[in-house]
Amino acid sequence: MKAKTILIADDELHYVNPLRSALEKEGYSVMWAQNAAETISKAAAKPEILIMDLMRGQSAGFDVCRKLRSMPEAKHLPIIMLTNRNEEADEVIGLELGADEYLHKSVSPRVLSARIKNVLRRYNVRTQEEVSCLKIAQMEIDKNSHCVMLAGKEIFLPRKEFELLWILASNRGKVFSREMLLRRIWGENIYVTDRTVDVHICKVRERLNKFGQENIETIKGVGYRFKT
Repeated sequence: MKAKTILIADDELHYVNPLRSALEKEGYSVMWAQNAAETISKAAAKPEILIMDLMRGQSAGFDVCRKLRSMPEAKHLPIIMLTNRNEEADEVIGLELGADEYLHKSVSPRVLSARIKNVLRRYNVRTQEEVSCLKIAQMEIDKNSHCVMLAGKEIFLPRKEFELLWILASNRGKVFSREMLLRRIWGENIYVTDRTVDVHICKVRERLNKFGQENIETIKGVGYRFKT
């Protein structure tokens, strides 16, 4: 699976280097911007998250945050402000401008890592809730109308099969165990067996023909995923 990209915006190289090293050990891909203009430019590459110091210059970091929140392509970019400035007024301004977290640079690597994962998790849930249409190669799925189109032809899927396809396709590359799928689709208090998931997966693959066979993968001993 492709590593998530973090953009660090900070003009203090002596701080950036150990931070970058720590994040790369966590499995992230890291970009660096050392001023406001470079941050705006590199944000266009759509990193998964921005970790930003307020930087030198009058309100530079605040201006970047304000600018990004006004750009359609970056208005949903997760932003963590990480700075040596610990005045309450600065924190209030940062959060009001759209930062998701405001942390002091004395924060431990473990806590920073946990905050990054938490912010990414919140955005992932929000994105999944907002998205109602998916297009993957020749397949299109409309969640609102429960419509699946494959190579221009509508494919009928009963409700449970549609929900199963939607969960897998909207989380491409993520492996779901049978238990997770049972819980998400059938609920906590409904008794069905693991075999129920296998039967529904089989039916979805059949309805999608070759496309389904090639893209809905069985991960032996674990569960299922939709190919990335």
